[in-house]
Amino acid sequence: MKMDLKQRLELKPCIGTFLKIPRPEIVDVLALAGFDFIICDMEHAQISEEEARSVIRAGVNAGIPVVVRLPEPVQGLVNRLLEAGAVGIQMPRLRKASETKELYSMMHFPPLGTRSVGVANIFANYGSVTIKDYLDSENARVLTVGQFETKAIDDCIENMFDGLDVAFIGPTDLAVDFGVPGNIHDPNVQRHLAEIEKAANKTGTIMGAFAGNLEQAKYYIERGYRFLAVSGDISLVAAGANSLVKAFRENFDGLSIGK
Repeated sequence: MKMDLKQRLELKPCIGTFLKIPRPEIVDVLALAGFDFIICDMEHAQISEEEARSVIRAGVNAGIPVVVRLPEPVQGLVNRLLEAGAVGIQMPRLRKASETKELYSMMHFPPLGTRSVGVANIFANYGSVTIKDYLDSENARVLTVGQFETKAIDDCIENMFDGLDVAFIGPTDLAVDFGVPGNIHDPNVQRHLAEIEKAANKTGTIMGAFAGNLEQAKYYIERGYRFLAVSGDISLVAAGANSLVKAFRENFDGLSIGK
């Protein structure tokens, strides 16, 4: 049986990437490349709910899990995205334990949470499985991801990890919030990260982070992180395009036509 994303994360670091171009073809290319997951970015990219659902369905068809990053959790939207096939929801800028609990509750059926039941979806086999089996499998399947990217945290970090599967570091926003844009290695930022990592170690919470490249990914993996979002679709296209054009200029700009 194929392991789901939760099971893979328990065993080894997994590589994902941010998706900002909401096209099924992009999902197919990323799946064929071998990414472990995709984060569909509804926080910063211009992605509508309809487009997100198209991305999610493409992920289901291609066999690649799709996590959706929302600017804020809304119960109805969370329901529809999970029923479309999203494996998880990612919430940015966590500061309070109540925010974690709210997200967890929205994503899980009673008695664990408050998610309402609908079976007209692929994971319920459109009503052909028992309600109990569907509820149990969904509660086990979904991945709750919370982002830690602010200097101020209003509650005990360990309490904020209650219900989180992944604690995700947003290094860009975090460094900006500390007044050192682009410098994740600043001593104050590092002390903040160490506190989060210590709490995750005590609670058994998986750590995740955004990495712009493989060198940055290696930095986090060596610290025990396993949910790595490396680069993004636009950056990957830009890097490929820049590399191709640079190589073309270097090799062919000096040649005469017909020679």
